[in-house]
Amino acid sequence: MSRYLRFTLGFLLLSCAWLPAQQSARVESFSPQGTAKKVRQVRARFSEPMVPFGDPLARVLPFDVECAAKGTGRWADPRNWIFDFDEDLQAGVRCTFRLRQGLKTLAGRDIAGERAFTFSTGGPAIVSARPYEGSRLIDEEQIFVLQLDGEATQASVLSNVYFTVAGIRERVGVKLISGAQRDEILRSEYGSIPRYLPPHLLLLQAARRFPPGAQVSLVWGRGVASPSGVTTDRDQILSFVVRTPFTATFHCMRENEDADCVPIAPMRISFSAPVAAEMVSAASLTGPNGKKWPPKIAKTEDGWEERLIQGLVFEGPFPEKSSFTLTLPRGIKDDSGRALSNEASFPLSVKTDAYPPLAKFAADFGILEFTKDAVLPVTLRNVEPEVGASVMQVRGGEGMVDPPTKEEEKRRFLGRLEGKIYRVPSDQVSQMLHWIDKIERRNWDDRETSVFGPVTQPQARAFSIPKPNGAKAFEVVGIPLKSPGFYVVELKSELLGAALLGAAKPMYVPTTVLV
Repeated sequence: MSRYLRFTLGFLLLSCAWLPAQQSARVESFSPQGTAKKVRQVRARFSEPMVPFGDPLARVLPFDVECAAKGTGRWADPRNWIFDFDEDLQAGVRCTFRLRQGLKTLAGRDIAGERAFTFSTGGPAIVSARPYEGSRLIDEEQIFVLQLDGEATQASVLSNVYFTVAGIRERVGVKLISGAQRDEILRSEYGSIPRYLPPHLLLLQAARRFPPGAQVSLVWGRGVASPSGVTTDRDQILSFVVRTPFTATFHCMRENEDADCVPIAPMRISFSAPVAAEMVSAASLTGPNGKKWPPKIAKTEDGWEERLIQGLVFEGPFPEKSSFTLTLPRGIKDDSGRALSNEASFPLSVKTDAYPPLAKFAADFGILEFTKDAVLPVTLRNVEPEVGASVMQVRGGEGMVDPPTKEEEKRRFLGRLEGKIYRVPSDQVSQMLHWIDKIERRNWDDRETSVFGPVTQPQARAFSIPKPNGAKAFEVVGIPLKSPGFYVVELKSELLGAALLGAAKPMYVPTTVLV
């Protein structure tokens, strides 16, 4: 026999020996396996048909089921078998499916390969927590209400659940809440009707008090067990932050961080936690000559004072450049019974600054009736006696502002506020809309730039605004506009810029008006 024939015969013999093993029936897939949560169904797929196609009453049972949970098996098609549990499996369930002895395919072949398949739903895990994960306001002695996906043994919880606290090197153990205290907390959280309680609730608390403001992690550790003995195989960590100490903080509006309080704005006290309104209603703000300002208590939509509040408001206006004393009652406690940690800071001395500079038009656009005495009103306070301004005239425009007579100047003008004005011809409707839109779009960052760009700037005509009662007076003065038309008016003030922009630069206040 030639070498070629011997090789061919040997290959055929090996192929025949290997072919039966290659063609043996087996379970191609089985799920779930290992650890799986929220299991409701098991699926097995065979490599060959196991029951006749289209036979819904096939009675072949491929597996012996070892599981505490009940369910029903069925064939989805000749190769796929499904086992449906009566309900979602909770934690702590372990199931094993074993191929039955003597099981054969529809063609009569034996089933080879793996014969037992096991999965579990794992140990009890946290489904939800109160307070919620990530809360930054937990109490120093917080009690946590945990909803689990299955029952956990107390011993395994005490052994494997703990807290880590920033600033504390060792683990902080837990204690379980039970009895009347547990019932009272659950009633406050879920109401008094038992059927509304979620299943598998566990209440626990740290074995020691948390420091205020500390970062805290609740570690639901490996090894927490169900009554069936199934344990968790990994840590579950929930993070929280302990609320800050109970404090009272004073607030007021300031022109800048180094200035005293603006006298026309309210002064406020904010509490870092809710307090009973009746406990702080005796607070007072005492000013010059012993005058007292009582606090304003927040009210409900129905007009009743709130029972728990987090702040007090003292309404202004107040005398400028004056000293005040803010007094709080002694013994203030928050809704958790914590004493005010900075009680020694009160009575508190505060001061008001001078009334801030003001140059304000009624709106970005207005309409004035044309008369010989037509004026554009502007409210002024604490601006310089003479502020730069000018008038701008476009092509086809005419004189914008009628200057006052020398007698009027002598009688009425103790200070001068300067500005710019631009009169748009009455037939230039598109320009009118352009200027209205341009001024309405201005924001806080635009206050230090003139509304008039470099192209229109040379056309501006200067004018002065009368300040009859002097630079510091709070008054409404008029800019005379004795010709009909559409005007763009802009004021410029260095004092306004220094106060509101916080820099040595002018601030611009524009408006538009149709006469």
